[in-house]
Amino acid sequence: MNIRNVFLIALVAASPAFAQNKPAPAQPAAAQQQGGPDAVFAQWDTDKNGTLSKNEFLVGWAALRSDMVMQRMQAEFVRQDADKSGKLEAGEFANLLIVQRLGKSAPPMSAYDANKNNGLEFPEYIEYIKGSVRLVPAAAPQAK
Repeated sequence: MNIRNVFLIALVAASPAFAQNKPAPAQPAAAQQQGGPDAVFAQWDTDKNGTLSKNEFLVGWAALRSDMVMQRMQAEFVRQDADKSGKLEAGEFANLLIVQRLGKSAPPMSAYDANKNNGLEFPEYIEYIKGSVRLVPAAAPQAK
């Protein structure tokens, strides 16, 4: 199998549609946004030899996964911003799943409100998630 075909299969497998068992688009979102699979391949092929080394693939894959996570976080931020103010105010903040899951141990919004405008803009929200995710207790093992 051609390395470009393997690469395209990996891009399709990384697409949100594939993860949700939906038909994948002709080109995965990452490839569409970046000029097609050939453009993404060229970007990942840092030594420009026409093949991807294991390291080039792993670095590219990590960047792709990071981009996907940020896109999903942006979508969740927009969804939670009920009044579309561009920031999460106290009521919207309280509706965040991570805040609800952590309960009283959740860090206060004010600790991450860097500009002290009584809300979290997207960069502040990202920092809040980074700071809070390590506090979420691991799920209890399921009884067999």
